[in-house]
Amino acid sequence: MGPPSDAMSRSDVDSRTHPRWFTPLRLLAIFCYTNLFVYLDRGVIGSNGVNGSPVSEQNPEGSGIQGEFKLTYFQDGLLPAAFMVGLLLSAPVFAEACKHVSAFRLLAIGMGIWTVACIGCGIAPNFIFLLFCRALVGVGEASFVSLAAPFIDDCAPAKNKTKWFAAFYLCIPVGFALGYIVGGVVAAQLSWRWAFIFEAIFMVPFVLFVSLVQPLQLHGTKHTPTPGGSVAQTQNRLSVVLRTFWNDIKKVCAQRVWVIVDVAYTFYVAVIGVYGYWGPQAGRQLFFGTDSSSSASTADLAFGGVTVITGVVGSLGGGIILDLVGSTVRNANILCAVSSLLGCVICILAFSTTQSFAAFMVVFAFGQLAIFLLQAPVAAVGMWCVPSALRPLGISIMTVSIHLFGDVPSPPLLGLLQSALAEGKEGHEAAEQWRVSMSLVSILLAVAGLLFLAAARFSTPGTDFREIDKEDDEKKDNAKSEVLPPSEADSEDPCNDSVPLLQDKMDLGEMRGLGTPSNSAGNGLGLIILLQAQQRK
Repeated sequence: MGPPSDAMSRSDVDSRTHPRWFTPLRLLAIFCYTNLFVYLDRGVIGSNGVNGSPVSEQNPEGSGIQGEFKLTYFQDGLLPAAFMVGLLLSAPVFAEACKHVSAFRLLAIGMGIWTVACIGCGIAPNFIFLLFCRALVGVGEASFVSLAAPFIDDCAPAKNKTKWFAAFYLCIPVGFALGYIVGGVVAAQLSWRWAFIFEAIFMVPFVLFVSLVQPLQLHGTKHTPTPGGSVAQTQNRLSVVLRTFWNDIKKVCAQRVWVIVDVAYTFYVAVIGVYGYWGPQAGRQLFFGTDSSSSASTADLAFGGVTVITGVVGSLGGGIILDLVGSTVRNANILCAVSSLLGCVICILAFSTTQSFAAFMVVFAFGQLAIFLLQAPVAAVGMWCVPSALRPLGISIMTVSIHLFGDVPSPPLLGLLQSALAEGKEGHEAAEQWRVSMSLVSILLAVAGLLFLAAARFSTPGTDFREIDKEDDEKKDNAKSEVLPPSEADSEDPCNDSVPLLQDKMDLGEMRGLGTPSNSAGNGLGLIILLQAQQRK
């Protein structure tokens, strides 16, 4: 079964609804640039050059963050955990706020916080301050991960939507990889601190852009400024917002396919978090030892280069495959399942059987290629399984859960496991325990694959809200054509004030069959009456 054929894609809406600076490709390029540096930061903090190595008998001073602040593996694992705590607490806030405030302005606020926090990481005088700044980096990134993908979903051509998601999400592995490389090179030439400062400088143009240009409207959101009033009125409005927020959460969590995909993605992200944070160090200790600074740079460059190639090919390949077989929710889940199961087998082979760094990187590259195939499909299905107006909230809730239960606990837990396995062992024998710990965590990919298969089993046309949104748009267009003369219907300016007024007075989402037939008929009659009133004005 092929993808729903939109009578009129949201990306094909009259250009008068968009600011003058806007073109779909320009927006995609801007967001890809930003996504690249967002995930470059993740790679920087995980690189051997920046993260460094702990104090040991072979290396009494250590290196990087671990050496300067004298961190244990567990303390070091708290750095990504602090980042994720900031992200998961803030993502739902940004998602709900976009229903009341311009999403573009929220991006400016969030990424402005991100930029300042990265500079703070670069000048951190102690470990506690660094932890606090990493949490603020997560707060800032929450705005981008919640709002960027829905903009792309709105603007991408209907027939190539998954390819556009692939282009956007391939910046994740590429950014990670460049972070490994940049972290290693900058730390070797200057200091680990300068890596954070440089990435902050490159984010400034995006912050200025989304702060100053005419903002782009996100489909399904209404910008309704909150009027002033007494304390009691403010408290009442806050109560209404919180009640609406809770109801929206329940609507998202009522979608069975979305819930299963969310759990599957959590297991997947837990493994990716371990690979991203501990992978370069595991490769270094297994095949080089810890007493050579050149080995750290070699491991960083190798992991970075392989991740760039496999990330680009895998992410684009997943999007292309899904568009070829038909971008349905069921096909997307099947592709995610195959990707996870195949990647599980290959990555376990890489960690458990290879005897040289070259052989390890070749096998691990094929494993990464397999697991990166699901980047675009899983992002798409996460938005297609919820109503369009709730896409930012759906993404933010998924972001919270995959990090809260995925890559927030997985790096420190892997650090504890590795410390326990290596306890009482020295040198090569201690390094060999990375084979056990990394193979054990890779098994979680198999769990994710089985859950994606379960989601595919429950995926039916009724779970795809693209089709439901299409029906809503057709009802709205039919109602307008019945009320307005053809000339007025054709010349109606989508940017005039009547459209927001109608949206404020009536939630078309209630016409999705959630109420009784009489309620639906009443809503349709109300729409006709409102349109006639606008025509008389």
